[in-house]
Formats: sequence, structure tokens, C-alpha cells
Amino acid sequence: MTRARTRGQTLVLFALGSLLLVLMVTLTLSFTMKVRERIELQTVADATAYSNAVATARTFNNIAVMNRAQIGHAVAQAGATSLVSWASLYRGQLNAAKKGFGLGKKPYQERIASGCPCAWKSSWCAQKCRCGRQGVSDLGMLQTQLEIEQQRLEAVFQAMEPMVNMQMLAHQIAQGAFFASQQANYQELRDTVSDQGFANKILRNALGGGRNPQDAAWVVPPIGDVNDDELNGGLACSGTGAVCDLPLTVAHAVNAAMGSRGFHFVTHRQMPLGDYTAHQANLDFVIWFPDDVIVMPDTNGTTYFGKKGRVVPTLPPYAPALVGDEQGSIFWRYDHLLHGGDPVACPPFVAGTQSTTASLVTSGGLMPRPEHTWTGGRDMGGPLNHMLVPCLGGPSSCPGIWPPFLDYNLVRLARDDDDNYGQPKNFAVVQRDLMARGLDPWDLSFRYRFESGSTGSTYDARAFAMADGTPNHLQTALSTGIAYYHRGRSLGINHWSEPPNLLNPYWRATLVGADIDESGVDDAIRTLGLSSPVAAQTMRELRAAGFQGVRR
Repeated sequence: MTRARTRGQTLVLFALGSLLLVLMVTLTLSFTMKVRERIELQTVADATAYSNAVATARTFNNIAVMNRAQIGHAVAQAGATSLVSWASLYRGQLNAAKKGFGLGKKPYQERIASGCPCAWKSSWCAQKCRCGRQGVSDLGMLQTQLEIEQQRLEAVFQAMEPMVNMQMLAHQIAQGAFFASQQANYQELRDTVSDQGFANKILRNALGGGRNPQDAAWVVPPIGDVNDDELNGGLACSGTGAVCDLPLTVAHAVNAAMGSRGFHFVTHRQMPLGDYTAHQANLDFVIWFPDDVIVMPDTNGTTYFGKKGRVVPTLPPYAPALVGDEQGSIFWRYDHLLHGGDPVACPPFVAGTQSTTASLVTSGGLMPRPEHTWTGGRDMGGPLNHMLVPCLGGPSSCPGIWPPFLDYNLVRLARDDDDNYGQPKNFAVVQRDLMARGLDPWDLSFRYRFESGSTGSTYDARAFAMADGTPNHLQTALSTGIAYYHRGRSLGINHWSEPPNLLNPYWRATLVGADIDESGVDDAIRTLGLSSPVAAQTMRELRAAGFQGVRR
């Protein structure tokens, strides 16, 4: 071979090598950009799912705090009821003392009956007549003092009763306001999570208002009703979601209120603890020495949500009334001797005990009827004087006074842990339509051949379909988040086994796999099927092939 015939061999090799080099560079750039775009897409989907879960957890915590606030208003109602019942016992003690002094007249009336008819002819009879009349007169004066005090109290009660009733109703109105706020927050959460509101906000912030022409490639598709179904529990827990618009039962809320009463004056007021010292001081002011009216140590009271009789119901209706209940006794004594009476012809003193009671039943219906009573008396203002609006809190409250509130779905809670005890998951789907944006410079399309007469091979980085015709222009990312309940540790106690609820604000958020519960994968496929049938079919085939990333 001559030198002239070998010239140009390097140029051919260089041309072929350059072609391969350009091909590898463009392939690398194209694959790298696709991977980068896919990572960006998954990041937005993950951020959306996590935002959904965080918003759900925060909303549930807000609902729990507002439920606690409602319970706080119920406890405040219990405090007001305690004060009225406690004050009413003083009226009962006055009537009991008046009755006791009336009974104390009997031996002196007997002396009058036996002594006065013969007083004109017998000094002994005259002596009995005089001391009998003095005893009856002194005891009558004591009864008059008690009656004057009772009339003073009647005026005070008549002036204060409307204010107490307004306060009780104001607490109920405040509870209703909290329920309305719960509903507003809950509905906003449902709308945002169901309409992928967080995905739109994240993209707006990330893209800066659409100034980049490539921004048109981003798509936030509809995702169906899976997220809403996870949240919406319906009225009286008739749905499948985590939150019930009205509770199935208010028993646990009533128990929480009973346990939150706190101060012993509401839970168990007692004379030995000084809770009735004011009663004794007032009685001492009305009945002076040498006579006595003493509040006995057995005097006590309590306030509770339930039927009258200090019995918390185990069956509906729960909290049919708010009851303040007082029980006890007084000791009364009239000292005839120290009043200057004759201790020979008449008893030197008379004494005894009388039982005392008081009760205030603030009811939401006619079972039991609202009432306000005390020993020897009752409020004559009518049954509506202590009536609250009934049947607001759900079927197990009617005709009770418990307010409406958003509750956790106890039906889902009762299921096994394959359903995560009803803790709501959410899906986020974000897409990128590669056909909606301009091509990159390295997205080349050309035909090359190495033999004459050959059709050659085609390299096309601009096509958006696979070899079998399946379109692949739409990148789709799915992410799953969950709001879960975990109280953690407090005071050295681990509360990990505490079930989910909407009474304690310990809801948290995290990202999870689609197979987090028994229906998760099916829900994910159904969600993807609305906007990307190809992605949904791919997921089905992966599951059928035993792909470990999809276990169910």
C-alpha cells in the first residue's frame, strides 16, 4: 500500500469517534436532566404529602384543644352549679333550724297547757305557766330571726338567679362557638387536602409566579376522593373517615369533664375542710349566744354530670343534667336557763338535729326536670329557670346538655391495627408534561448508518413514546403521608399504647409507603388511575410480579 492511498484514515476514525462521543454526551445530559426532573418532581410530591400530613396533625391538635376548651366551659358550669347548690344549703339550714326550734316549743307548750288553767289557785301551776310562755316566746323570737334571714336571702336569690342562668347559657353559647370554629378548620383542611392545595402553593413558591416558560410543564392533577374519605367520618361516625361531625357517644368526653373538675370544692366539698365555714359564720350571726345552730361534720356536697343521685350513667343518655347535690345536718339548741327561765318548772334547754339537703339540677330536657330545691323550700321561678338547650351533642347526649363537638371515629378505632386504628393517610400526585415545555439543545434526533445501502439506525431524544407505542411524556410522582397519634413520655410514664383521640393534642406527621394500611396500595392505584393510567397499570404489574416495594 502506497503512502497516498493511506492518507485520511485517522480522519475517518476521528469522525466516527466524535459521533460516538457526541452521542454519549447527549445521552448523558438527556438522562441526567430526566433524572433531575424526576427528583424535583418527587420532591414536590413528598413536600405536598408531608404538608398534608402536617396540616392534618395541626388541625387535629387544634380540634383537641378546642374540645378541651369545651370541657373547660363545662367545668366552669359545674363550678357555677356548685356555688348555687352550696349557697342553697344555707337556706335549707335556716329552714331546718326553724323547724327544730318549732319542735323545741313542744315541752314548753305542754307546761302552758298544764299550768296556765290552774295558775290562779296554785303557785306551782303559775310557775309552769310563766316559764312555758317564756320558752315559747324565746323560741318564737329565734324562728322570727331565721325567717327574716330567709326573706333576705330570697331577695338575693331572686336578683342573682337570672345572672346565673345567663352565665350557664353563655357557657353553652361559647361551646357552640368552639364547635363552629372546629367545623371551619376541619372543612378548610378537607378542601385543601382533597384539592391538592398545598401542591399548588408549593409550585407557586418554587416557580416564582410562572416567569420561566418551562413552568407550564408542571401539572397538579385531581386525585379523587381518597384523601377526603380518610378524613370524613360523617354524622355520628356513619362514614369511614377519622373525624365525626357529631359524636357517636359523648361518654368519654363526659368522663374527661368529670376527671377535670379538679378543685375539691366542686368534686367533694366537706365541712371538715372548711367549705361550709361561711354557713356557720352566718348562722352564728343570726342566732346569738346562748343559743346555737351548728353545722355538723357530716355535711358535704358534690357536682357531677349525670342524673340526680350521684350516679353516673353507664348507658345513654350521657350528661342529661348537671347536678349540684348537698347533704348534711345541723344541731340546734335553745338554752332556757341562760335566758333567765325557770329550770325547775321547765326544761333548762332543748336541743336536737335536723337533716339538711339542697340540690340544683340544670337539665337539658324533661328527664329529669330542671329543679332547684333545698330543705323546706324550692325555687318558684319555673322549670325554665335552669334549662339548657338539649340534644346538641349527638344521639347519646339527647336529651342532655353536652355540646356538639368533632370526635374521633370510634368505629375505625375499634378495628384491628391493619387499618392503623383509623389514623388518616393522604396521597399527593404531581406530574410534569414534557411535551408542554421546549426541547433542550441536547435532545437530538438523527439517523446514522455504517454501510452503504443500509437503512441505518435512528437516535431520537425528542420522542415521547416507547417502542411499543406507550406514551411516556408524562412524569408522575406519588407520595403518601400520614397523621398519627403519639403522646410519648410524661412524668416517667410511656403513653405509647394510648389510642388515637381528639381530646389530647399529640398528633404528629410523617411520610410513609403507600402500603401503610390494608387498602393503601389499592387506594394509590385508584388515585393514579385518574390522571395517569400508565402509572397505575405499572403499579399493578409491579405488585403482581412480587415487587417488594409494594407488599400488599
